[in-house]
Parts: sequence; C-alpha cells; structure tokens
Amino acid sequence: MSQERNGRTTSLYPDFIPSEEGHPATVDFEIVNTGDDRGRGLKSRATFKRGERVAKLSGIVVDHTTLDTIQISPTLFFSDPWFCRFLLHSCDPNLAIDVPTLEARALRDIQPGEYMTIDYAATDDKVTSQFACDCGSPNCRAWVTGRSERINEEGRVYLEINKG
Repeated sequence: MSQERNGRTTSLYPDFIPSEEGHPATVDFEIVNTGDDRGRGLKSRATFKRGERVAKLSGIVVDHTTLDTIQISPTLFFSDPWFCRFLLHSCDPNLAIDVPTLEARALRDIQPGEYMTIDYAATDDKVTSQFACDCGSPNCRAWVTGRSERINEEGRVYLEINKG
C-alpha cells in the first residue's frame, strides 16, 4: 500500500515519522474538502475487503483530547493529525480503530470514492465537542457524544426540535 515518486514512498505522514509498512499512502487515500460543514475528510482511492488492515497508524501520545486524537486509555490519547484527523464520523462506520495494534481495519468492504469513517462514540469516552449528526445511516443517532457522555443541553434541544 505505498506509492513511489522518484524512488520515494508518498506517505500521508511527514518525513519525520519513520516509515512503516502499512502506513497510509496517497495511492490509497486522498484528503478532500467535503463541501459541507464536515470540512475535510479522507476518501479511499483503493478497494478494501472486510477485516483488512486499511492503515497502520503513527503519531504521538498526549494527555488531552483534540480533533486529532483517539483515546487509548482513560487518561491517554493518540494524536495523529495526518490520518486520523480526517476520519469522519458515521453511526454506521466503515472503519474501526484497533487500539492495541494502532491499526484501522475495514468493518465492511470499502470501494474507491468512499469517505473513511469511524464512530466517534466507539473511540472516545468524551468527544471534544458534541454535535448534530446527519450521516444518513438507518441507525443514525442524530447527536454525537462520546461513549460515556450524556447528551448535553444543546443536543437535547436539537433532538426535541428534530424528532422523526
């Protein structure tokens, strides 16, 4: 899963991250503007089969949550602003993050052109900021929280106004 340009692999990770087999590369992924309030996201350029490792993650461990982090323990977070930062939320995601191996794995077959998505409630006890969800999946929860958070007041109002 690597692309070579002038004899060099074109990784999504900067040069100061030591290259590792399985790191996400531009041959497999493209960072694009979604054209909506989600901002930038990651689109697949390749086909991935269910259960397949999609990417080996790299980054740094920090003691606070940000938009770039995945929770790896109750008090530690894995920061990856080059790949994980661009994984969009879906209530029916196509990826799961395997924390012990720091790998992204396909939950179902993924086709070129699909956005790469995770369920933020599956990766963090608390999200940086709760928000409305319009992912379009049949099981959309309509409001995104972390796995141990209660819906905040803004979310309760939003859900009341936007009932079925």
